[in-house]
Amino acid sequence: MECKGLTEEQRRRIEENKKRALLKRQQLALQPPQQSASASSFGQRVTAAKPAVTTSVTAPSVNRTCSNPAPSGSSDAGTRKWHFSIREHDALLKAVSGLRPDVEIEPLPKAILQVFGKSTSSSREQCQAGFIPQADLSQVDSLLVDSLMPFQREGVNFGVHLNGRILIADDMGLGKTLQAICLACVYRSKWPVLVVTPSSVRFDWAQQFKRWLPSLDPDKVQVAVTGRDNPASGLVNIISYDLLSRKAKQLTAAKFQVIIMDESHFLKNFKTVRTKAALPLLQAAKHVILLSGTPALSRPVELYTQIIAICPRLFKFHDFGVRYCEGKQQPWGWDYSGSCNMGELQLLLEEKMMIRRLKRDVLSQLPAKRRQMVVLDPVSVASSRSLIQASRTMEQKLTGMQKRGALLQYFHETCKVKVSAVRDYVLDMVAAEKKFIIFAHHQEMLDSIEEAVSQASVQYIRIDGRTTSEQRNFFCRKFQSRDECRVAVLSITAANAGLNLSAASIVIFAELFWNPGILVQAEDRAHRLGQQDSVLVYYLVAQKTADDYIWPLVQNKLQVLGKAGLAKDDFRETDTSHMKLGNPGLDEVFRPPGFVGPQGSAIHVIQECVLHTREFFKMRPRGCPHPF
Repeated sequence: MECKGLTEEQRRRIEENKKRALLKRQQLALQPPQQSASASSFGQRVTAAKPAVTTSVTAPSVNRTCSNPAPSGSSDAGTRKWHFSIREHDALLKAVSGLRPDVEIEPLPKAILQVFGKSTSSSREQCQAGFIPQADLSQVDSLLVDSLMPFQREGVNFGVHLNGRILIADDMGLGKTLQAICLACVYRSKWPVLVVTPSSVRFDWAQQFKRWLPSLDPDKVQVAVTGRDNPASGLVNIISYDLLSRKAKQLTAAKFQVIIMDESHFLKNFKTVRTKAALPLLQAAKHVILLSGTPALSRPVELYTQIIAICPRLFKFHDFGVRYCEGKQQPWGWDYSGSCNMGELQLLLEEKMMIRRLKRDVLSQLPAKRRQMVVLDPVSVASSRSLIQASRTMEQKLTGMQKRGALLQYFHETCKVKVSAVRDYVLDMVAAEKKFIIFAHHQEMLDSIEEAVSQASVQYIRIDGRTTSEQRNFFCRKFQSRDECRVAVLSITAANAGLNLSAASIVIFAELFWNPGILVQAEDRAHRLGQQDSVLVYYLVAQKTADDYIWPLVQNKLQVLGKAGLAKDDFRETDTSHMKLGNPGLDEVFRPPGFVGPQGSAIHVIQECVLHTREFFKMRPRGCPHPF
């Protein structure tokens, strides 16, 4: 319908306004709303449902219109986005190219096109759906293979599918070590293997290899302790991050083809000496297994070094920083401390290199409570003259009360030499940003742990014999209700009962205690009503200390009580294959000397059970399996 009474100038303005309105509607249909840092904010990104792209444009002033650029495109009125198949990427860019220079158009990164352009379903989806074939583990020790839980076997399958270049980012306590050892064994023909780990757990790694691989000569497992040690002398070579940079030339010359990097987030800063030493090794190796429950502690830029360790040519640093770290040019240079396109980055990692499961994802496969014995670094457990004297006293023929006093003194001296190693372990745990409970017996151990946590600027609570009942209630509420309160430092004897600390699912014992009932009660401060996770219990032990005596004593007591129907817990499920067991005379330490129960009485039955228990431990094969 023609408008009458209007001048030519008015008609011209009306037509221009119509064109602007039409162009604005088309622009809004193509431009997504403002998004948070956890979503894509510019360019195109892969959607979670299937390989597709979302096109975003920025147009301060547009004077031209654009029709629907691709016939397969569909719009979402709710989110105001257009969706296209990733296979139409080039056609889409060509169709909208006429909008330049008024419209800023950013294509998908080449890495996204390379990874998703040829596939119709992601590797992670295939793995979950069972499409990734079962890896051939016929050459791996059956003890190890049979101990894998279903989700752990899935992780090994996924690692083999990626040709042994993988980041296993499972939550803490889900068996990353077990999966890494199994995956490394798939490529055993290419050994020696190099394991780089924090110093506090390097000897624990050695024990795990010896335990799960009966076919491996224990003498072939070498731990580099000082700079004088050869880091490539064994079939399994374990070295700390601290020694890594000092031994870089020797490690490079060894040309390792299988490398395991435990706690790979230690490489987050590409400017550090350790990262500069590690990257050439990892990029030259045929198979690289990175392990970290927290691959990025605070920002996505920390992922870059781990990504290029597995896929050296996937990204250039600047391209990664602009695409996923919201890189901005500042007067002093580029700032990559932000985050953007996080959904796209997650999909890229899961497709190309990463598998990650949280406890809640596999809770049905986990036992309610799992125990693990951690052997502390012998280098940090510095022996002392008093400890040696106490050890010699224990080897003498003593009466019951004398032996009790000698063991108590040995226990106290053990505390003194374990302080430094326990402190290192606690600091590593704090760095992992987990909420945990830690028990100790002696005041000097409790003081050392509290000092370490305090210096790490982490909120904590402490409950010992000097804590009043009002303070106990206040501290419990604080630990349960505040996420930022991450550590509970507790006395074994003063805080083993009456506390509900189920906000934590990790329990650590810095010291042992000879009463197993006390230990089990202490474990249950986390393992109680309201706990939603599987509880993981760590016992920190030091070799050639009183722990060599107390640990088997605790085991024997629990087994005896279990046979009498008085206990349901059994510490045999904990890894103890390398501890000294069945020390003569230990059961006499905590009962009257010379006491023998009448034939057929309950006491006599228990004494007989002790003897049978000793025989069991003597006959038990090395590396006896347990369910985790």
